[in-house]
This record gives sequence, structure tokens and C-alpha cells, in this order.
Amino acid sequence: MKTAGIICEYNPFHNGHLYQINKTKEAGAEGIIAIMSGNFVQRGDLSIAPKSAKAQMAVDAGVDLVLELPTPWAMSCAEDFSNGAISVLKATGVCDMLSFGSECGDLEKLKIAAKAVKDSQVEEKLNIYLKDGISFAAARSKAICEVYSKEIEDIISSPNDILGVEYINAVENTEIEPLIIKRDIPHDKESDDPFLKSACEIREMIFKKDSSFKSALPFSSFEIIRQYSSFGQCPVSVNNLEQAVLAVLRKMKPEDFLNLPDVSEGLENRLYTAIMQSSSLKEVLLRGKSKRYTMARIRRIILNAYLGIEKGISKAEVPYIRVLAIGKNGKELLREMKQKAAKPIITTYSDVKKENEFCQRVFEIESTCSDLYSLSFSKITPCATEKTSSIYINDKE
Repeated sequence: MKTAGIICEYNPFHNGHLYQINKTKEAGAEGIIAIMSGNFVQRGDLSIAPKSAKAQMAVDAGVDLVLELPTPWAMSCAEDFSNGAISVLKATGVCDMLSFGSECGDLEKLKIAAKAVKDSQVEEKLNIYLKDGISFAAARSKAICEVYSKEIEDIISSPNDILGVEYINAVENTEIEPLIIKRDIPHDKESDDPFLKSACEIREMIFKKDSSFKSALPFSSFEIIRQYSSFGQCPVSVNNLEQAVLAVLRKMKPEDFLNLPDVSEGLENRLYTAIMQSSSLKEVLLRGKSKRYTMARIRRIILNAYLGIEKGISKAEVPYIRVLAIGKNGKELLREMKQKAAKPIITTYSDVKKENEFCQRVFEIESTCSDLYSLSFSKITPCATEKTSSIYINDKE
């Protein structure tokens, strides 16, 4: 079976995601594996709905297998996010292609951009510009523009293309072929087409209880969101956790921040001061942000502090393949994976207990993250649900 991987957040699953799946199948994929972030997302926020809801949306819309990208990787910089997801995809042993959205839609240009981000000349100029106090992204853009061109710089300034460049580097020297799906919907801008809203727009509409978001989702996704809303588990965001997050932050000392991902020397003092001077999470974020430190980076640091995720873990490969949901061809893919997979396949908590210390440590982190995520619900769930949750299966023709 020719199989494509899709790295995703599905926050929530909308018509653009369905379009990608259909285009991927048109390109020859018979099986679709989604490597999906769970309850926390890369921009430094909570997923609007629990990962169980998102996994169900995915398989109901045609994904055959949903595998989890654990939180330390899901909520990290683009490079670690990409490398973590690709490490899972490669470990399945069954993936032939990697399908991803792209603003530029030109594989050759993306390959040049992928080469540029690793270029020693770019790195040399990047380090010079970082000393001027600008953000990593801005410094890298400036360096690439000088060494390559404005056209290549524009590529690594677009959200999907930034990830696409990292994906191309991560699958280099493997048998996984990149498959580009041209993205015509702006990442965070408004679309006049009610059927083609961006995820950002859709989330805003859900929070505002604007029911017209229904037209931007497959019907099954809309129904799942409505169901989880009735459970008091959707929509949620970091704002639902404001007091809990502030309680953790106010107990921290400057040196504690140095143990967190994304914190470079000097930033710990800025964050500590911001927390001491603020009476809301919004104030902390605004005081922490600067020309050098982007809002997304500060949000990730704050949530990593709340979750207790320490520096360094996302630099390693994801140690296991965890199954969240199974679709039409999922059982067949799983059978093949059990013969070819390079990492243990986790379907129940009992599988974890048989594995090495690092596997168990990552799973325990994920379990804690889920317990803390549930504090955002209007009806809080008990602890340890991660260890008792079941896989959603939809194998209907």
C-alpha cells in the first residue's frame, strides 16, 4: 500500500485539511498516516478541543491512522517540531511520501530554502545579527536574503513553508518523497469563501459562538465539536488556565527558567521581572515579548513552565509510536508496521510499561500534560485518563 504521512495539528480539522487529504490521494496515496500534536500546539496554546476529538475528526474525514506527536515536540520550535514528527513517520517503516501544505507551492525553491537554512555563510551572518538583539527568525531572514535572495527569504517567512523547509531537511537521505499541496488559504487572514476559512478564523468563530463556522468544516467535525462542547471540553485556550499558570509562574526564580526549552541566557531575568510586575497572563506575555523574543516563543516558554517540561527532551527522537485513532485502512497499516516499525507501537498503557526508561518518562510527561490540560474544562476530569483512554476506530467503508 502506497502510504503518505501528514504532519498536522487539526486545530480543528477543517475543509482545507480535507482538501489536502483528497489531493494526497489523487497523487497516488492509498493510505494516510497523520502525525498529530495532541492537547498543546506549536504556537504555544491549548488545542481548542482534546486530542481525542481531533483524532476522531481526522479518521472520520479519511485519515487511516492518527499517531501522536508528544507535547514536548508538539510545543517546540519549528526544527524540533519537524524532526520529532519525521522521526515518528520514519519509524513506522511504511511511509512513502510526506504531504504538506505550502504557500509557494514550488518544491525546487523549497529545496533551495532548505539548503539555505543549513548554509555556513548564512549561519555566520545569522550569529552576527543575533548579537544585534533581533529575533532568530528575523536574523535568519536577513542572512538568507543577503546570501541567497529576497525570494528565498520570503519562503522562510511563510508559516507552512517554514515547516516545509524543515520537513525537506528531515527526510533528506530517506526514501520518503516530499509531496507539496499548494496552499491558497492565508494562514491567519480572512477568507471571503465561507467554505475556506483558516484555522485561526474558525477558532475565533467557535469562541464567539458564531455558528456560521459550520460551513468551514466537514459535517463530522462540526458534530464532534458540538458533542465535546456539551461535555464542557470545547472550546478551550490558555486563558481558561490563567490563574493556574500564574500560580506556577509566581513560584519560580530566575534560574528556574533556564531549565526550560527556548530560554537563552538573559531571558530568564526578563521573564521573572515580567511575572513580578503583571497581574494577568496577557501582561506577562506582552512584557516578555520583544524584538528578539517572539510572542509564540514566550507563550511556549510559559506553557512549558506550567507543564514542567525541561530543556533538552525535544532534541531527542520521539521514543515510541502511539496510536490515537484508526480509520478504514488503519488496521492493515498497523499489521505492516508491527513487522517493519523501528520503534515500539503503543496502543495501551500496558505497552508502555514494557519499554525502556525514556519511553516511560515521555509517556508520564504526556499523562501529566493531559491532567493539566483538563483543568481548562468547565467540567474538570479526574487524573490519569491518559492511561485509561481507548483508541477511536472507524473502519466503515
